[in-house]
Amino acid sequence: MRSITAMPTTQTILDSIDKRLRDINAEIETLTAARSALDGEHGSATRRPSAAARSSAQRSRRRPGRRARRAKAVEVVPAGRLELLLSEGDGLTTSTLVERTNGDRDQVLTLLRELEAAGRVRRTGQRRSTRWHAITDEDRIRERAAELAARSTRAA
Repeated sequence: MRSITAMPTTQTILDSIDKRLRDINAEIETLTAARSALDGEHGSATRRPSAAARSSAQRSRRRPGRRARRAKAVEVVPAGRLELLLSEGDGLTTSTLVERTNGDRDQVLTLLRELEAAGRVRRTGQRRSTRWHAITDEDRIRERAAELAARSTRAA
């Protein structure tokens, strides 16, 4: 025998919607208060923030004289674009590549390391003075010639 479950009544559905709206409005108040605190416009909120929002806003206040850093929009950088930029110059720093591509530093660095492992770019220098260079056909020929020369001197 199948058991018949009771369908929710219209009043139950309305009560559920009202509860969700109250929860959402409370979250909106909290977010508005936090945004106002971050913008430094404490009087711009149209509603009085809840006690939880006020304490959250008080914790997030910055020191005077400090500016909030705005997150800039970044693009996903294809590996081919990095190779093209590197082939045009005589070595570029990671920071320069990030600026020119408007990319994310971590993503650009990961791509450079993958290209290095694939033998398509090389790096010179250390830490802040690291420069990335595209490996050209001339570089590959020079490396192969050196390898053959070393092999021929060992054989002789």
